[in-house]
Amino acid sequence: MDWTPGRIKPMEPYPHQEPFDSEKHLFEIKWDGMRLLAFIRGQEVRLQNRSLIERTNSFPELKDIHQYFQGKEGIIDGELVALDNGKPSFPLLMKRCSGSNATAASKASQIPVIFIPFDLLYLNGKELTKKPLTERKALLMDNFSKGPFIIPSPVFEEGISLFEKVKSQELEGIVAKSKNTPYLIGKKSRYWLKIKNRRKQAVVIGGYVVSSGQLSSILVGAYWEEELIYLGRVGTGFGKMERELLSLLSQLKRSIPSFDPQPKLKIDLHWVEPLLTAEIEFQEWTPDLKLRQPVFIRLLEKEPSFCRLLAGSKENNNHAEKPQ
Repeated sequence: MDWTPGRIKPMEPYPHQEPFDSEKHLFEIKWDGMRLLAFIRGQEVRLQNRSLIERTNSFPELKDIHQYFQGKEGIIDGELVALDNGKPSFPLLMKRCSGSNATAASKASQIPVIFIPFDLLYLNGKELTKKPLTERKALLMDNFSKGPFIIPSPVFEEGISLFEKVKSQELEGIVAKSKNTPYLIGKKSRYWLKIKNRRKQAVVIGGYVVSSGQLSSILVGAYWEEELIYLGRVGTGFGKMERELLSLLSQLKRSIPSFDPQPKLKIDLHWVEPLLTAEIEFQEWTPDLKLRQPVFIRLLEKEPSFCRLLAGSKENNNHAEKPQ
């Protein structure tokens, strides 16, 4: 095995519908961030994402994490997150990562990141992937301590109660991991099960699509600073609201989109004034900051400025449904 950056793909979990308790599993929080492998050798730290791309220069605040690693060399699997009011925010992390390595690194003081290690694949010349998870976890805890930009992932014994806590705090979900199982490099395995909490987001309706005289989907966005960012199409959940919603939207038509930048869509659609707001439920954020599996819930009696990706005021911090 070549234990260098660009050669090792992380192990991936399978989706699972419901939380559960099991003595054969341990449970962790599913962090809403970027998967990252940290390669440490002496005072050298190199970082690689799940696509085998090196990201060392993108996150200069992590260059000294070797100071909190007691081994001579090791490979650590973990999650990189950016915090918005103490909660992981994928949109904020994408803002940090946008542009070149140099551009992303220049944002370090404005948007610092936290590395959350949760597995140890290699330590002081020894491969650990065939060791059981509990043994790898123990070695990780013995060799990695908390630092300014490092928080080792906490482990829990009960999945149902952890999921309820995660749900109440509007976090992404949990991961259940079989205790006595190996680490399968580059494999998707049922040894690890991800259980996601469907989240809510307040959005602005900026367009719609009609099919056979009925509302097929709405195009939605939210404000990021002063721009209305396109977040995708919502095509389910209208129910009895379909006719009323179509009637309202047909009275708000405009010739050009209100989204910035303009979405590139090869469909026959109608742009509308960004005046109607709605609540949608969705599974997760995609890497390009779109809503995955969105469902329309209801119209909101809120001003469009209420619908924000990154809360910009005290009022929005207290009331807005932010993506996590």
